[in-house]
Amino acid sequence: MLVIGSFTDQKLLILLGNYTVFCLLLLPVTRLFHRYRIKGKVIVISLFYMMIPITRGIFLQIKGDHRQTLFELSSSLIILATLIAIIYLIENMKEQIEMKQELIRTEKMNVVSQLAASVAHEIRNPMTSVRGFMQLMQKEELTKEQQLYISISIEELDRAQEIINQYLALAKPQTDQYETIDLTSVIQQSIDVMHSYAILNSIQITQQVESSLEIEGLKLEIQQVLINIIKNAIEAIKSEGEIWISAEKNANGFVSIQIKDNGVGMTGNQIKKLGSPYYSTKEKGTGLGLTVCHQIVKQMGGQILIKSELKKGTCFTINLPSKK
Repeated sequence: MLVIGSFTDQKLLILLGNYTVFCLLLLPVTRLFHRYRIKGKVIVISLFYMMIPITRGIFLQIKGDHRQTLFELSSSLIILATLIAIIYLIENMKEQIEMKQELIRTEKMNVVSQLAASVAHEIRNPMTSVRGFMQLMQKEELTKEQQLYISISIEELDRAQEIINQYLALAKPQTDQYETIDLTSVIQQSIDVMHSYAILNSIQITQQVESSLEIEGLKLEIQQVLINIIKNAIEAIKSEGEIWISAEKNANGFVSIQIKDNGVGMTGNQIKKLGSPYYSTKEKGTGLGLTVCHQIVKQMGGQILIKSELKKGTCFTINLPSKK
């Protein structure tokens, strides 16, 4: 429009002023624009953009410049059509990139699942036997040093068992029927389970959970997700920090659970990789805990969103469909 104004009798300074105001108004509209999918974005940008040619057209009509009004509206329609085409192209490219990333993630999950199904059971059986024999040895008269070695061995076997259980959770198909869950109660139980671990690390847990929140799912699985994320939050703080847990029902029919800490935080690159098999920010992490959490929440029709900033903390938002 500024270029067009240079070759017509329109005043360039007036056009420049108009578009400066237009750009300033565009900033708050940007948030609204990103909330919608393609059709919604097209409607938002069309309504916003057409304000300029309409107001200018009215101004030109008052002046009696009908020829310039027609030129203004026709050129604006061409620009609007171009904007809509660009939006469609960008959104389609974004969808293709997301589909490609989801395909890669699904392939990784399939590899992990096949590995779990073929190996986990065979490893777990001899480990159970070894653990049993070690427990029997603990009852014998041994030196303190020998007792310590056996205790460490049992702890490491238990850790290996937990890793195997996580593999099996990835491989296990969802066959159980969903039931109505009192989510408020499950959140409270999960906090109670992790309360002693938090106290041990001098961490305070603050909660603000709405009453009578209900979802459709499996109680043990959603509890596993909550405990895992709360545990990660405690370990991210290390000591003397605070965790905020809130839950409420949104207007869009979802229950939103937020677990926020003031720990070490993460970079943008770490957030992108989080939830992928074998990726972990912890020194002894397997990268399977959050992978299982993502899978459980996805099967329930929800999603996990992560926001984080280095040295300021991390916020996990779990969105789950509420009971209809």
